[in-house]
Amino acid sequence: MLRFLHTADWQLGKPYARVSDADKRARLRQERLTAITRLGSVARQQGAAFIVVAGDLFDSPQPTRADVSAACSAIGALKLPVLVIPGNHDHGGAGSLWQEAYFKEERAQLAPNLQVLLDRQPFALGTIGLAGGVVLPCPLLRKAEPLDPTAWLRHLDFSPWVDQPRIAIAHGSIQGFGALESSDTDDENPPLPTNRIDLSSLPAAEIDYIALGDWHGLKQVGPRAWYAGCHEMDRFPRSADYCSGQVLVVSVARGALPDVVPLPTGGLRWHHLHHRFNSDDDLGRLEQLLREAIGSRSNEDLLLLELDGSLSLAMATRLQDLLERLEARLLRLKRRDRTSVAPDPAELRQLTERAGDPLVARVAQRLQQLIEAGEGGGDSAAADELARMGLRELHRACLSGHAETAGSP
Repeated sequence: MLRFLHTADWQLGKPYARVSDADKRARLRQERLTAITRLGSVARQQGAAFIVVAGDLFDSPQPTRADVSAACSAIGALKLPVLVIPGNHDHGGAGSLWQEAYFKEERAQLAPNLQVLLDRQPFALGTIGLAGGVVLPCPLLRKAEPLDPTAWLRHLDFSPWVDQPRIAIAHGSIQGFGALESSDTDDENPPLPTNRIDLSSLPAAEIDYIALGDWHGLKQVGPRAWYAGCHEMDRFPRSADYCSGQVLVVSVARGALPDVVPLPTGGLRWHHLHHRFNSDDDLGRLEQLLREAIGSRSNEDLLLLELDGSLSLAMATRLQDLLERLEARLLRLKRRDRTSVAPDPAELRQLTERAGDPLVARVAQRLQQLIEAGEGGGDSAAADELARMGLRELHRACLSGHAETAGSP
């Protein structure tokens, strides 16, 4: 029995370009490094002999020197062998970072336990002091490989390892599964329709485990084939069963089905919340849901918030204040806001029947006319939306002016 950790898609140096705040981007990047330490804790607790990284250790084929040094330092601190193959983000072709003098020097000094497998040929674990077992690396040598990177395994002579576990490592999309990845519109680097892996063509009886990378969620795709997902979650959940931010503890023996146990390693929390406003009372319910999800934490959560329905002007202003507070507290707030603003009768009278302020009354009346025209759809829909925004801001300004007047001596 051979036990190891299967992980993938660390993508160190990920820019998080959709996060506007520079300090928050740095916090997200640092968490991907911190998660490596948590991997080491799992490895020690579970008695793992080594760690497999199935592609995309870095987010780029040319990471910064700071990212290279930080990665080597974190890997070296693990104190056990780490076997890595290049993926599509950090492919192993000519001129890649793996051949650069700076990487080689940092690896030698900081991470002598790091083995980058650049060749599609068997790697005996005995060469790094481990008893028994062979790793079958399928590295990507360019960003988009036109041919199946596992094809060489179809013709391999497995006889030298009769009683030893055989572990394949590959990075790419399996047939019928890659389309799920490309549906993620939040991905900063959407995948290409290449790097396809045909599991059905592999000699299934000869390979005891296939460690896959590229899909960022946890997924079993065959009796012996798994995607580990990211060690630190990096995108909003696609569905209720989407799982990321973990490592797989894998125990294999020759000819037996592997025992695979996922354990959490992620530190950040990614939430997806959908809420509909059927009345103004639903804003209070949204605030309660947010308290339950985020509590009093700051700079630890990311939220995809989908809103629809209708609110009065006063509640729309309160919602805007809530969203501004969330922007400050969250590492990222991604909004899909389809909420319409519909003044209640009292609010409408307050704006359109202002005898002491006829200009405001005329503006409010005109905005309301545009809203009513736009409710029929067609070319007036855009004007309708702008009018709703204008009416909300007019209401806010009137409230602010009233408060200032009331507070003056």
